[in-house]
This record gives sequence, C-alpha cells and structure tokens, in this order.
Amino acid sequence: MPNDELIENIKILATDDEKIKSFGEIFTNDSSREILQLLFNEELTASQIAQKSNVSLQLVKYHLNKLQNLGVVKISKIEKIQNHKT
Repeated sequence: MPNDELIENIKILATDDEKIKSFGEIFTNDSSREILQLLFNEELTASQIAQKSNVSLQLVKYHLNKLQNLGVVKISKIEKIQNHKT
C-alpha cells in the first residue's frame, strides 16, 4: 500500500497549569538537570548525588522532593543507617 500513513496519538500527561510550570522550573534549573543526568546513568542516594555534583545535600533533597512530587523520579529503596557507638 503506497499511501500508508502512520497515525500518532499524542496525550498530554498534565494539563494543570501549576504542574506544567513546575516541569518548566525543573528543566530550566541547572541543579535539577544535573541531578537528572546523574540519575539517568545509575541509582544514587541523595548524599552520593551531592558528592558527585556541585549541589549541597539540602538542595539535592529539595530538588529530589520536587522531582518525586511530579513523578519524574521515585525512591527505589530506603535503608536505615545505623550509627555504631564505640
């Protein structure tokens, strides 16, 4: 069939203005983009992200929270760190 056409259905995931604004803020923010780039390659903890980037741990946690609320990233594992007193 020489006149075959591909038909694409496109769906917008979020129509809420605040959510779209938040996505825009993420992708225009250098720290958010750096965090996303690091997480694209491997799973990391917030501390590991802070160590591998020029972003403070507090700011990493802030950006991760925003990214998580938008569904861009998710927590894959939670571990309790035990402090050993000697």
